[in-house]
Amino acid sequence: MDVMVMMADLGRSWKRKSDDEFATWFRIDLLQNHSYDTVSSDLTASASHSLLLGTWLRTCDEKHEECHRPPGKESFWPKRVIYVGDRNKLTLVEEQPQGEDYLVLSHCWGPLTDQEKERFCTTSENYGSRKLGFDYDELPKTFQDAIEVTRELQKKYLWIDALCIIQLGPDRDWDSEAKAMADIFSCAYCTIAASSARGWGDGFLKPKSDPPNIGVQGRPSTPTCVCDFDKDVDQGSLMKRAWVLQERVLSRRIIHFTTAHTYCECGDGVLCEQLTKLKPPLGKQRFILDPNFPRRLSISGYERTLDFVRFLFRKYSISSLTFETDRDVAISSLVERMGQVLETEVRHGIFGCFRGSLLLWKRTHGNKTPPTPYKDRTVPSWSWMAYPGGIKFISDTTQGLLVPFSEDLGFVNDGQALSVKVRKFRGTCRMEQEEKEYAIFDRTEKVGSLWFDVADHIQFQDCFCVVVGMDKDDKKEDSRKTYNVLIIRQKAGGRGYERVGVGKVEAQYVSIDYDAGMLW
Repeated sequence: MDVMVMMADLGRSWKRKSDDEFATWFRIDLLQNHSYDTVSSDLTASASHSLLLGTWLRTCDEKHEECHRPPGKESFWPKRVIYVGDRNKLTLVEEQPQGEDYLVLSHCWGPLTDQEKERFCTTSENYGSRKLGFDYDELPKTFQDAIEVTRELQKKYLWIDALCIIQLGPDRDWDSEAKAMADIFSCAYCTIAASSARGWGDGFLKPKSDPPNIGVQGRPSTPTCVCDFDKDVDQGSLMKRAWVLQERVLSRRIIHFTTAHTYCECGDGVLCEQLTKLKPPLGKQRFILDPNFPRRLSISGYERTLDFVRFLFRKYSISSLTFETDRDVAISSLVERMGQVLETEVRHGIFGCFRGSLLLWKRTHGNKTPPTPYKDRTVPSWSWMAYPGGIKFISDTTQGLLVPFSEDLGFVNDGQALSVKVRKFRGTCRMEQEEKEYAIFDRTEKVGSLWFDVADHIQFQDCFCVVVGMDKDDKKEDSRKTYNVLIIRQKAGGRGYERVGVGKVEAQYVSIDYDAGMLW
């Protein structure tokens, strides 16, 4: 159900038309390059198809200024890349060449055995030998296909996480390299998205029998195309991966190799292999296609920006991870970049400028599993990153939320805690369960709702609350207005408080008096 809501939020009203201008450019290139060298004549990377991709990238280079490298990042280069320019061998290189570009691969790892990881990944053991050179045939099919595409586009360098990051052994540098993902993907010449491959062994270059339909006047010979970008890409298996969401949003340009079609995506829109141009609707999809994300978001206004941020976190929360302990790092580069552009403090998935709204998350999965067992770091209970599974936000962005002063919910202890005003429920309140939520009653009148984070049986009398915001409603008296609150309880040992849920309750049932506290 959450996936369908996500798709509805993205919007499906793409504007479709034949791209006659691009078709003319492509036809000229076809005539000038009829003997274009190609590795394979029966794959998606065939001569005409390779030329289509090359023409699209060249057109984007020349016509789409916003798709150029981010300002100030013109000289960025990853720590390591694979040199693919020599057909006799591949080389892991650490030197930055002059005047060259690199491509990146976005892919599903799939289920791997420990033996497969040691065989295919770069490790402390094989790192030295790979700098001297290794064979194309040593790699799985998906990596081989990415190399073929890179060569077909006449580029010499390719970044693949499994090969360019030391994944195993004492020299493992995954932790440090994960922090560089924003630059690696945003500065790449283009991202290759292996959308049709569910694992490394699948590959993504499929047999291709027909070239793009170009008529004698340079126009597509068929006026319509059956391509479905939402189904092929947004609902595809690759885009359900948490790491890939960050990679897609940060990429300037992407070539999506799906089972049905190949799509070229950039800030100007999407072009399918049959030369149908798709323009995104104004909304969330347009932000995702921003080649310098989050530039468009930063000028869209408070409400639209908050709406997108909440959508992004909801989508991310239902995306899959091989390791649940990656939940806080698989989006960290993206979140950090957003915080820099929005000029706000960010802690554990909470932006300071949207603190009230983003703290008001609730878990959507019926099985309230325990918090994720992060081993070498701590994620506080008030962060939606503390638990696995999907989330939603209980406040309505269209209605508006009045929030306390920022110091009432200030980040302290290097962002590990919030300074809060701890209040009690007052009156004759009691709690009763109602299906998936709990209700707060004053005698027989329902005056609020609660959603708990954990499956533990929590005693209402042990709970306190922190007012995070109040719904705007001019028709109600102040005492009857709705407070949005965090439900908290004392931590074991009495050292501060921890969040156990979230709720809505009428203002008159929350105490005016408060105690200062620390929410961990």
